[in-house]
Amino acid sequence: MKTVRRFLEELYYIPYCSVCDSAAIPPLPSPHICRDCLSTLPFRMGKEKVTWEGSFPLYASLFYRDPVPRMVVSLKFSDRTDRANALAPLLARTVERHRLSFDAIVPVPLHVKRERERGYNQAALIAGSLSEILALPVIDGWLVRDVYTEPQSLSQTMKERFLHLKDAFTLEEDLPVDHFLIGRHVLLVDDVLTTGATLSAAAAPLIAAGMKVTGLVAASDKDRYDGYREALEAYF
Repeated sequence: MKTVRRFLEELYYIPYCSVCDSAAIPPLPSPHICRDCLSTLPFRMGKEKVTWEGSFPLYASLFYRDPVPRMVVSLKFSDRTDRANALAPLLARTVERHRLSFDAIVPVPLHVKRERERGYNQAALIAGSLSEILALPVIDGWLVRDVYTEPQSLSQTMKERFLHLKDAFTLEEDLPVDHFLIGRHVLLVDDVLTTGATLSAAAAPLIAAGMKVTGLVAASDKDRYDGYREALEAYF
């Protein structure tokens, strides 16, 4: 179901591309992305199901290559919240292609300090837009990040990153929705996956509470070089 804000945007605003910022002639091949930019996006194609160290299935729609880093960085740090609406349909197509089914969407939360600094949680924005497309409820504010950590880029090793995030997430006891979701399948959504430490830590309390979890991110470079090796083997 569309929000009133989304309806008014479609009614009054001239369409433009959230990647190149140029005016776009409708109909657009994908919401908020023009045809030229859509052709440049690094889709993971047959590698949407990610090979990783986590204990639950994980999917990613894009590789983290240009122009995706520019989109994600501006979404997180430059108030380009429109780019969440551009990314969400790509994630929805990943869900549909793999015929995945869920009972609810849970965004990976930010620590309250970081969300206050930023003004919003980019994962929650993507999840909100995704929920409109998939017609699924978003459970926001239930999964909580209790431990504040420095940005991942400042962590020296993968082991250090996992240690920093151990027990970083809990479930809000004042919102006992776990009684309704025990045994249900939830989609855990984030913007980017690098080491996998954040997504693994965020999933831990959900799994412990009896939920089945599948992860979905907009982009990850995991499996990137597997594809390169396969290309070399095919060539030689």
